[in-house]
Amino acid sequence: MRIRPVIPSDAAAIVRMNADVEKQNLFSIAYNQFQNAEKLISELTQFDHMLVLETETEPCEICAAVLLRVNPQIFLRRMATLRIIVDKKWQGKGIGRALMFTALKLADDELMMERVEAEIPTDNVNALKLFKSSGFKVEGIAKDWLQTSSGHYVDAYLMAHCRDAK
Repeated sequence: MRIRPVIPSDAAAIVRMNADVEKQNLFSIAYNQFQNAEKLISELTQFDHMLVLETETEPCEICAAVLLRVNPQIFLRRMATLRIIVDKKWQGKGIGRALMFTALKLADDELMMERVEAEIPTDNVNALKLFKSSGFKVEGIAKDWLQTSSGHYVDAYLMAHCRDAK
């Protein structure tokens, strides 16, 4: 497995992963971010970082993607949001943990982020476990945070990983 920066040709694989998440009814707040991956990749700013984890053997397959979006306002540039998506067939194998570790290492050590925020639907237990095991703390619950494609609203845990809190 290797982790590398995203390239435009990765968009199709990311969209496919995202569609699988929707089919399983594993609603994720990241779903909205990765739905139009081609546009997302083309609109990444100099502050944003998007990584993919892929297999090294041919044919290479993208297993997961993470988006670290740094707040562009100069006085808020110490904060970022994190979104992660893992292909269904690779879930539960440590892929998300490896990608999360790399993204947080980038945020903490290179970008000097003081705070990385995430929103996790309250019914997504696996994502909650992943984020908690990566040092994120639940700071609150947002009611009716996001509308799903079926039209109902979901609550979300508001979480943060703070560099000084290690």
